[in-house]
Parts: sequence; structure tokens; C-alpha cells
Amino acid sequence: MTQDPHDALCKAAFSHTENAVGAIKAALPPAVLAQLDLRSLRHSPTSFVDERLGKSFSDLVYEVELAGQPGFVCFLLYEHQSTEDPLAALWAVFYMVRLWDRWLEDHPGAKKIPPVIPIVLYHGSRPWAAPLTLGALLDVPDAARAALGDLLPELRIQLDDLSRASDEALRARQTAAFGRLAFLLLKHGRTLRARPGQDSLGAFVRSVVDLLAALTRFDRQRAWVYILEVTSEPEADLVIEALREALPPEQQEDVMTAGEALRLEGERRGRLKAKRETLLVQLRVKFEQLSTETERHVAEADERALDRWTKAVLFASTIDEVWAED
Repeated sequence: MTQDPHDALCKAAFSHTENAVGAIKAALPPAVLAQLDLRSLRHSPTSFVDERLGKSFSDLVYEVELAGQPGFVCFLLYEHQSTEDPLAALWAVFYMVRLWDRWLEDHPGAKKIPPVIPIVLYHGSRPWAAPLTLGALLDVPDAARAALGDLLPELRIQLDDLSRASDEALRARQTAAFGRLAFLLLKHGRTLRARPGQDSLGAFVRSVVDLLAALTRFDRQRAWVYILEVTSEPEADLVIEALREALPPEQQEDVMTAGEALRLEGERRGRLKAKRETLLVQLRVKFEQLSTETERHVAEADERALDRWTKAVLFASTIDEVWAED
């Protein structure tokens, strides 16, 4: 069970170049696309997480050469949002600066920096209405804004609003089957249910059987895991049954496999949560107040580390001694 099923689905689908190119074509206007050589597009492993803000902007970072301009590149920051964020343009600035900082580290002596285009793939239930420009966030009276003119910084996020796109349009996007299915899942994921007398899930699955048939078994299971994760836990058995009824026999076993994997992962996460809580109690009893850094350290630890620290805390005289073996 992933902490964010939307994030996992986006990474799984749009880390692949074919799907990424189709997503970029759908998001950017033709005049911009004409300036990019999408044949050169590559996925960058760069990712930025701001612990202070508790969010990451760039789910995916792409690098692409400018058309007919050897040596000139452009970065594309591709973020998904399931809810409107009124400060989205501000967060984009933070992560653009981080990307440029990384660029300058890798290119010492550079006097210029590459352009960066922030793109938001929005899959909320209602059309996006929040500001898309940095200028709209600046708290400046109209008279002063006119006088300040281009002294005020400006930035525009390019929005791909799935709530405004028809299913037919999403099916027509130039991606592989998994990319098109991902767009449809993101658009409908929050509303799919499998309650008696309400067959929205079964109807959706039957409508995308052709896309599912074109996937590898691994990617099909990713789709099932996503559906199971965005459906509330008490409905899991009902969801699995609805999926099986809507699918051809050869795909029904994949749903059961995904459901079992999800159950086992849920149990593992439950154990991790319990062990983290136990360790934090031990640390607080012995060392009283804990720093934010200590709590983060525990929250990010794997099961083996937690077991080791739970024993170490019994004999440690300082918190640093707890992590001493790492």
C-alpha cells in the first residue's frame, strides 16, 4: 500500500518515455511544442522534497533539447495534483530554483541557466479555479501593480485539467495503453465505487477492457492496486468482486493477486507503524523531548533499523548512541 496511490500511478505511467511524450503533448500549446525536440526527451531521476513545507513539487523531471538548437536544453517539471492548491505557482518557484542550483553545481562557471516549464496534471473532481500565475499571488493594489510593471516577477504554470477533458479525448492521447488508462484512472479514481445498486466501478472497468488487454500483467496489477487503494478499506472485498465480475476470466486472477499483495503490504505497514510508535515512546521516556530531526529519522526508518534501535535505546546514554551502529 503506497502512501499516495496517485503519485505511484503517475510515476509508473509517466516515467516511460512514450507516455511522457504523450503527456507533454497534451499539456503544452503547439507553439511551445514546436520549440522542443521531443525525440530527445529523457526522464531525469532528480526529485525535490521540501520537509519544511511537507510537499514535493516535482514528481517527475524531464530534460529535452530545443528544436534545431544543439546544446540548448529545457527542463519540464511534471506534478500531479488531486486538489486545488492556491499557492501552486509559488511552490513551482521554489523547485525551479532548486533545479537551477543543481544545474549550476553540475556546470561550474556557467553564466546562464536553462528554461524550466512547470506543468500540473490536475485530477480533482471540479475544474481548477485557483491562480496559475505568480503575479496573481502578489498582494499589490492595482494602481501600484501598474506602476511597478515588469519589476514584479511573473511565472505561469501550464495546467492539464483532466476534469475538463472527455474520456474520448483522453483515449485519443498519444501514449501507450497504460498512459491512456492512467489518465482515465486519475480522472475517475475518486468517484469509483462498488456498492450494491451502484455499478460505477464495474461500468468503468468494462469501458476500459480494451486498454487493460493491451497491458502487461505487471501493469494491469498496478491498475488494480491503484483502484483498491483509492477505495476505502471496508469496501475492498466488494471492489475485488466487482472487478472480477467485470473482467474476462483470463484477467480475474490478476485482481486476486493484486488484492493479496495489497493486504500483505498493509500488514507490513501496520507492523512498521507499531514499531515506530514503540520506539518513540521509549525515546521520550528516556530522553524526554525529541527533536523534529529525531522524529523524522524514526518515521523514515525501515523495519530492520527499528528493531536495532529498539534494543540500542535500552543501553544508550544519549540519542546519538541509539543510531551509533548506522
